[in-house]
Amino acid sequence: MAEAAKQAQEEGEETSSEAEALADILAWSVECPKWQRDALRRLCTKNALEEADYKELTALYKSGGEGAVPLAAVHIPDPQAATVAVTLRDIHDVEHVNALKAGERLSFDKAGLTVVYGDNGSGKSGYARILKKVCRARTPPKGDRILPNIYTAKPGTPKAVIDFVANDQNKSETWSGDNPADPLLSSVSVFDSRTANVHVDEVNDVAYTPFPMRVLERLAEACQEVKKRISADIAAVEQQTPEAVKQPRTHEGTATARLIEGLNGNTKEQDVRDLATLNDKEKARLETLKADLGNDPLKVARRIEGQRDKLAEAGRAFAKLEGAITDEEAERLSGLYADYQAARRAAIAAAGDLFADEPLPDAGSEVWRALWEAARDYSTQKAYPELTFPVTSDGSRCVLCQQELDAEAADRMTRFEKFVKDETRRKEELAQAAYDECLSGFAGADIAARDVAAAAAFVCDELDDGDLAAAVRRAFVSAKWRLRAILRYHAEDETAPLPPVAAWPGEAVAAHDTALSERISALRAEDESGERARLTAELHALSDREWLAAVQEDVIAEIGRRKKIATLKARAKDTATNKITTKSGEIAEQLVTNTLRAEFAREIDKLGVAGLAIELRKEKSSYGVPHFRVSLIRKPDAKVGEVLSEGEHRCVALAAFMAELATTESRSAIVFDDPVSSLDHMHREAVAKRLAAEGEHRQIIVLTHDIAFLFLLDQECREKGTHIAFRSVTRTDDHAGFVQPDPPARAQPIEKVIEGMQKQLDNQKILYERGDHDGWERAVDALQKRLRSTWERAVEEAVGPVLKRLSNKVETRGLAKLTALTIEDCAAMRKAYGRCSVLLHSSADALNSPLPKPDAVQQEITALKEWVEDIKARQAKIEYLQ
Repeated sequence: MAEAAKQAQEEGEETSSEAEALADILAWSVECPKWQRDALRRLCTKNALEEADYKELTALYKSGGEGAVPLAAVHIPDPQAATVAVTLRDIHDVEHVNALKAGERLSFDKAGLTVVYGDNGSGKSGYARILKKVCRARTPPKGDRILPNIYTAKPGTPKAVIDFVANDQNKSETWSGDNPADPLLSSVSVFDSRTANVHVDEVNDVAYTPFPMRVLERLAEACQEVKKRISADIAAVEQQTPEAVKQPRTHEGTATARLIEGLNGNTKEQDVRDLATLNDKEKARLETLKADLGNDPLKVARRIEGQRDKLAEAGRAFAKLEGAITDEEAERLSGLYADYQAARRAAIAAAGDLFADEPLPDAGSEVWRALWEAARDYSTQKAYPELTFPVTSDGSRCVLCQQELDAEAADRMTRFEKFVKDETRRKEELAQAAYDECLSGFAGADIAARDVAAAAAFVCDELDDGDLAAAVRRAFVSAKWRLRAILRYHAEDETAPLPPVAAWPGEAVAAHDTALSERISALRAEDESGERARLTAELHALSDREWLAAVQEDVIAEIGRRKKIATLKARAKDTATNKITTKSGEIAEQLVTNTLRAEFAREIDKLGVAGLAIELRKEKSSYGVPHFRVSLIRKPDAKVGEVLSEGEHRCVALAAFMAELATTESRSAIVFDDPVSSLDHMHREAVAKRLAAEGEHRQIIVLTHDIAFLFLLDQECREKGTHIAFRSVTRTDDHAGFVQPDPPARAQPIEKVIEGMQKQLDNQKILYERGDHDGWERAVDALQKRLRSTWERAVEEAVGPVLKRLSNKVETRGLAKLTALTIEDCAAMRKAYGRCSVLLHSSADALNSPLPKPDAVQQEITALKEWVEDIKARQAKIEYLQ
């Protein structure tokens, strides 16, 4: 079969095996996104992607491929293994594979066909799954997973040892779970019609899609599915945008409006928080603007004018106080006080000399002078308004005691007045007046504590400036302390240090004054003026920031959503299928060559479906992946899926498989798992012929539960001279996979069946000898059934030269051999067959009939054996008719 491929290469046509194409895909995938490489691994190790796969692949797409397990050489057949001829020897030491019995060994003959027969549930499929796994067969169907025995208390990892021969060298591979087996085993080809490259597509056409192309096609489908899911995720994320961000309550042109309009994944969270944070001053300004622009502007302007006047009044009060407590004023007060004290001391000294002899003390003192001044006022205003004080003329009276003045009293009154009007006293009075005037100036400059508190409260509450209020209070209080110190210490200790005065917050006060003036000006301006527009813009900017403060967490969350959306959209190229399209086209050119098409036609002919004139035709593409259709040459537009029977469809799948092998140099074993399931006899025979022919060149392993197919394989191999060996797989109630080195009893030669009955009798007749009535009854019942079925087989053997068992052919050449049969042979057969029916119950109405003795059973086996041998001997003497 390799001659066609060789010829094609000589003609310049490049051919590629499935393993080489997969290796090409592996090398190509290195440049693919990580999630696609993970998808390729899954597609090469399982039949189809499931919902869980798509969820995981979508998550890998979102994460940029973090955690992806990419396609590797261990997941695909080794293309180099195709150059090595590999045959399988046996499978043994199986553990934890379905219900397969540990310790069993399934062996294979190194040449020709080894047919492994097993009924449903016998364990045959368990051995088949092991071979598919270690040989890296195409992705198995979902139901072909290798599971441990569910009835085992502690199921472990599936294990098995596979002995094989590679280029005449014996090798052994211990396989365990998902660990890859020796790459050489990947050269063994496995056919399973469920994973064949020929399949019925969704429009009922029979499509041919080589496995590597199917992998790429499904990768393209995965790209579309992930793209759809990502688009749905993006839409879902976009729907999470809150109304506050969709319909922001902002004013055009503000910083907040620009931030929201330009919101994206790169917007800094701190920028949002900074813009949304208003300090106390900004909050106060916002409230001011709200109050200003939210009421009657003229009325507000008058209120603000009152505030400006109050602020100016406070400034003037402090300026007055500050001007009064300067060092110069303090020194002037101290100087005036000193002058007054000096003049007073001089007056006191003068008064001491004048009043030294007076009868009463302290004449000339302050108290005395007050009394004297009161006496003068009384005299000039009431007693003697027309006369000069003191009135000392005869008959005059003292204005104090109202007694008539004698000469001594009159002299005393005159001396007292002279003293009061003396220069010393005048200087004292002048000094005191100057001191009192300066002292009253200090007192007049002072501001009441309640007025200080009121000024501070005004600044804090109405101007909303706590810092300025504190500074104003501090300036006033420190000035009052200095004033108090000046008043306290100027008369006691003029050298005592005076406390400093806190600076008046002039700049802050001026700023407020300016701001208030501007507000007044803006409020008194026209509505459309620039000043009013500036205030409105400021209000909008601050109110938008206040709004942003309330929704900033939503905005920050939206930044995360925008970033997520941007990341997903940025990776959109990761779902593009153009590279996959290009690669699939290359793979198609490598795999679906003219050589393959020619080999396919030959295989169709060999398998008996050539009457339909079938070919491979290139058709439409899916996601750019080329499709090939199994088409009728005479009517290419017909839907072949509606024309081909199930058997013909299976034959087409097998033809494609064999054609693919024909284009390679591989001489390794081929494993066929139930290749004829559901086929009719005609197609079974065609497949049997094909496998028998292939068995002449390489090791063929067939696993089947079809007894008719087993007979056909045996017949075709005998006719071609192809070596054939049989194995049987059976089960018990608890375990499966028991291996027998012979075909099932139904397929064994009749001589071997009779030999088996003889051994059964020899082994079980001891039950009779021991008196085990129940055991012997069961043994006779089993032997009776085997005798009846074997007599039926004996009749089939007798007519076999003309009609073979399970065959639809009549061999006319063997008709002469039937002449060996006589009426006596027929009668003997019927009598023996009848005796088998009553072997256990010789009388129908016997309630407890005795069991037959071993000798009676022996006689029946001997009669059967002699009848068969006699017929065969006589037929052997008769020649086939030509």
